[in-house]
Amino acid sequence: MQYTPRFHFIDNLRSTALILGVIFHTALTYGPYFKNIWLSADPSNSVFFDVLSNWLHLFRMPLFFVIAGFCSALIIQQNSTYAFIKLRLKRILIPFIIFFPLLAASFVHVLTWGADIADPVPAIFTVFKVIETPQISTMHLWFLWLLMQLCLLHWVIMHISTRCQYLCSVFAKPIIACLAVATLSFAALLGQPVPFPAPDKIQPQLWGLVFYGAFYVMGIGLHHKPYRLECSIKTIILTTIIALISVSLYLTYLPEPPTLEQVIEAAKQGSFTPTGWRHMRLVAIQAVAIVSWTVLVLQLGYLFLNRANRLSRYLSEASYWVYLVHVPLLLYIQFPLINLDLSVFAKFTISLLATLSSSLLTYHFLVRGRFLGHLLNGKKKPEYT
Repeated sequence: MQYTPRFHFIDNLRSTALILGVIFHTALTYGPYFKNIWLSADPSNSVFFDVLSNWLHLFRMPLFFVIAGFCSALIIQQNSTYAFIKLRLKRILIPFIIFFPLLAASFVHVLTWGADIADPVPAIFTVFKVIETPQISTMHLWFLWLLMQLCLLHWVIMHISTRCQYLCSVFAKPIIACLAVATLSFAALLGQPVPFPAPDKIQPQLWGLVFYGAFYVMGIGLHHKPYRLECSIKTIILTTIIALISVSLYLTYLPEPPTLEQVIEAAKQGSFTPTGWRHMRLVAIQAVAIVSWTVLVLQLGYLFLNRANRLSRYLSEASYWVYLVHVPLLLYIQFPLINLDLSVFAKFTISLLATLSSSLLTYHFLVRGRFLGHLLNGKKKPEYT
């Protein structure tokens, strides 16, 4: 096993993305755009949280897949392809199998409990009543499920093709990588509504594999040629301009939020079916915004976060556990808040801080250094697993 220095900006970006994920799910409750979709939608809302959640949605999960691809390449470099797939099965598939029924049960309980105590009950509960045979969802565990599929594809391709390294080296070139990922994002998201949904179905979804797979491969290429990210820092002003213009256009041309009737129809069909020239234009803008913001965050992370930080390292190690439990915890906190006559910003602050603190406290006292911590992060100090 060869020694490889620790990439501190990866730790710091992962902990940053973790915090942004909790902020994102908290903001969904308090923006009017998602009032007919989100589980704990509150009658107190502000357009500010629509802007915040739609902006975070563009780059948060693509960034996670870049990090995942980077870490996959690092594991292969330090060990072997066999050790890579063995470790991924242990760290991704086994937790998915264990936590899927546990989280499903927690969602059933919190939604049943929330329907009894919330006044008014969020609009999505009307959808639950009219859908007789709902499709099985992987909930927020879709990230693990899709990542496992990508890791299996990665492993198989490395065994049957010698061009894998060449493809990754091509993706290491910033301009080519950005153009390729933007093109693949546009093609993959063309059949999806805007904002794009989570690929949370049990069966593999091609659009999700292509879209997030492009960012996964970008992460692999970034690991093979990390100096390319440093070289790209000189373009950070241009990246910032493109990111700001694209997100402004994206927010300007967002379609009207779905009505309750549209949500019910989509739940029956299994998806929305967008069409038309306006949709194509918006998907193109969305693709540019996704890639530019993801690249900008990577550049900022490399520029300002590429140093050891004990708090960030701790959050990076806690991120897996917080990711698993934060959504049901958030719902348990937000349903009672629906009944309180507080400002929307007070509710947001309470639910965010309470969710983060309860997630981190349970990690520190119940998970870290114990069986669950070993399952998620290994027995040694967690590296890039």
